[in-house]
Amino acid sequence: MTASDVPQSDARPADGVLDLRPPKESLRAELCRLGFEYSSADQTGESWRDYQRGVLATFDGDGTSVKVTDVKTNLGRTLTLEELKAVTRIDTMTAAD
Repeated sequence: MTASDVPQSDARPADGVLDLRPPKESLRAELCRLGFEYSSADQTGESWRDYQRGVLATFDGDGTSVKVTDVKTNLGRTLTLEELKAVTRIDTMTAAD
Protein backbone atom coordinates (compact mmCIF):
# COMPACT_ATOMS: atom_id res chain seq x y z
CA MET A 1 0.00 0.00 0.00
CA THR A 2 1.45 3.33 -1.00
CA ALA A 3 0.51 6.75 0.29
CA SER A 4 -1.75 7.23 -2.73
CA ASP A 5 -3.59 3.98 -1.86
CA VAL A 6 -4.44 5.07 1.68
CA PRO A 7 -8.10 6.14 1.80
CA GLN A 8 -8.47 9.86 2.34
CA SER A 9 -11.13 11.62 4.35
CA ASP A 10 -13.23 14.33 2.72
CA ALA A 11 -10.45 16.88 3.22
CA ARG A 12 -12.02 19.62 1.15
CA PRO A 13 -11.59 23.10 2.59
CA ALA A 14 -14.96 24.44 3.73
CA ASP A 15 -15.17 27.97 5.06
CA GLY A 16 -11.37 28.05 5.15
CA VAL A 17 -11.08 24.93 7.35
CA LEU A 18 -9.17 21.89 6.10
CA ASP A 19 -10.48 18.93 8.11
CA LEU A 20 -7.95 16.09 8.13
CA ARG A 21 -9.68 14.00 10.79
CA PRO A 22 -10.69 10.45 9.89
CA PRO A 23 -14.37 9.64 9.39
CA LYS A 24 -16.15 9.35 12.76
CA GLU A 25 -17.32 5.78 12.15
CA SER A 26 -13.91 4.27 11.35
CA LEU A 27 -11.11 2.21 12.85
CA ARG A 28 -8.79 5.19 12.41
CA ALA A 29 -11.03 7.46 14.48
CA GLU A 30 -11.29 4.87 17.25
CA LEU A 31 -7.53 4.28 17.29
CA CYS A 32 -6.97 8.04 17.59
CA ARG A 33 -9.48 8.17 20.47
CA LEU A 34 -7.50 5.45 22.27
CA GLY A 35 -4.19 7.30 21.86
CA PHE A 36 -2.70 5.47 18.87
CA GLU A 37 -0.80 7.25 16.14
CA TYR A 38 -0.25 6.22 12.54
CA SER A 39 2.99 4.30 12.04
CA SER A 40 3.15 2.85 8.52
CA ALA A 41 1.35 1.19 5.63
CA ASP A 42 2.35 -1.53 3.18
CA GLN A 43 0.69 -4.03 0.82
CA THR A 44 -1.00 -5.85 3.71
CA GLY A 45 -2.51 -2.85 5.53
CA GLU A 46 -1.77 -0.19 8.13
CA SER A 47 0.07 -0.17 11.46
CA TRP A 48 -0.72 2.20 14.32
CA ARG A 49 1.14 2.42 17.65
CA ASP A 50 0.70 3.63 21.18
CA TYR A 51 4.31 3.90 22.29
CA GLN A 52 3.48 4.76 25.91
CA ARG A 53 1.49 1.56 26.38
CA GLY A 54 3.59 -0.63 24.08
CA VAL A 55 0.68 -1.52 21.79
CA LEU A 56 0.57 -2.19 18.06
CA ALA A 57 -2.68 -2.11 16.06
CA THR A 58 -2.80 -3.52 12.53
CA PHE A 59 -5.61 -3.75 10.02
CA ASP A 60 -5.96 -4.60 6.36
CA GLY A 61 -7.39 -2.49 3.57
CA ASP A 62 -11.05 -3.37 4.13
CA GLY A 63 -10.95 -1.88 7.64
CA THR A 64 -13.52 -4.24 9.15
CA SER A 65 -11.37 -5.42 12.06
CA VAL A 66 -8.15 -4.52 13.84
CA LYS A 67 -5.62 -6.68 15.68
CA VAL A 68 -4.36 -5.04 18.88
CA THR A 69 -1.13 -6.55 20.24
CA ASP A 70 1.04 -5.98 23.32
CA VAL A 71 4.50 -5.68 21.76
CA LYS A 72 6.26 -6.94 24.89
CA THR A 73 4.29 -10.20 25.21
CA ASN A 74 2.98 -10.59 21.64
CA LEU A 75 -0.48 -11.24 23.12
CA GLY A 76 -3.28 -9.71 21.12
CA ARG A 77 -6.88 -9.75 20.12
CA THR A 78 -8.75 -9.02 16.90
CA LEU A 79 -11.67 -6.61 17.32
CA THR A 80 -14.42 -5.36 15.04
CA LEU A 81 -15.17 -1.64 14.85
CA GLU A 82 -18.13 -2.10 17.21
CA GLU A 83 -15.96 -3.97 19.74
CA LEU A 84 -13.24 -1.31 19.49
CA LYS A 85 -15.79 1.42 20.23
CA ALA A 86 -16.51 -0.25 23.59
CA VAL A 87 -12.83 -0.21 24.66
CA THR A 88 -12.05 2.50 27.20
CA ARG A 89 -8.52 1.43 28.21
CA ILE A 90 -5.82 -0.99 27.08
CA ASP A 91 -3.66 -2.55 29.80
CA THR A 92 -0.33 -4.10 28.87
CA MET A 93 2.84 -5.28 30.57
CA THR A 94 4.26 -1.81 29.81
CA ALA A 95 1.38 0.23 31.22
CA ALA A 96 -1.70 -0.56 33.29
CA ASP A 97 -3.82 2.06 35.04
